[in-house]
Amino acid sequence: MPLRLPWRLAVAAALAVGPSIADGARRSSSRNAAEDPAQWEQPGGRDQARLEFAHALLRAGSPDACLELIAQLRRDGMKGLELERLHAEALRATGLDDDARAVLEGVVRRWPRDAAAHNELGILAMDRDDRAQAIEHFRLATRHDQDNARYLNNLGFALLVDEQHDAAIDVLRSALRANSARDLTRNNLGFALVAAGRTDEAWRVFRAASGDAADAHYNVGVGLELRGARAEATAAYRKAIDSDPQHAHAQAALSRLAEPAPAPPVAPDPALAP
Repeated sequence: MPLRLPWRLAVAAALAVGPSIADGARRSSSRNAAEDPAQWEQPGGRDQARLEFAHALLRAGSPDACLELIAQLRRDGMKGLELERLHAEALRATGLDDDARAVLEGVVRRWPRDAAAHNELGILAMDRDDRAQAIEHFRLATRHDQDNARYLNNLGFALLVDEQHDAAIDVLRSALRANSARDLTRNNLGFALVAAGRTDEAWRVFRAASGDAADAHYNVGVGLELRGARAEATAAYRKAIDSDPQHAHAQAALSRLAEPAPAPPVAPDPALAP
């Protein structure tokens, strides 16, 4: 049975953003009268400050206000990669994925080596369940930013969902070599190992991510249940309860498997939490 995971929980998505207004304020506060004029006093500085304000609006949860300011910046003649990235991110935040994709496709035509845009296009392709397109964009993102653990994680997860288990394992290991502290990636690697039939190794990886033996057994059980291996999943859930008799998720899973027609499992929290 194909492995089905709630992919969006397992994919790390973020566009590069400019420096914060607070950073700019700290820099300008240390100026004295003999120094150069502040950024906003220089030619083009006001536009850059407005762009940083647009970033701040989006981070504050006001994508509509961000889009309005972007439109004004475009009317005023501003152009550039940072503006295009921000525009796509704000469009996605308002649910306009097709428009965001159009903006990002324009970005990669003009800046074909922009890894962040390829990563975002990969995520949008995953939204459409277009795995081949997603993998292509994630590969380009990792090619142009080879040590970016987020992009490697996304590629590894897309390969996992596409049932290319061995390739997924290799890429996810590369992601951990780039950033060994990413528990998100460890959990993705654990599920890839379960999918490849390497459950003992998967348990060790899950244990490294959560620090808890019961949680590790539970995660192995989820991976096995997602594969349709109900008997093996039941055994893993029982191991979780042996380690922690109060493990609520494992108890619920065993109750679900005891039913004649069990519902699909929900991936554990925090195992796939971004």
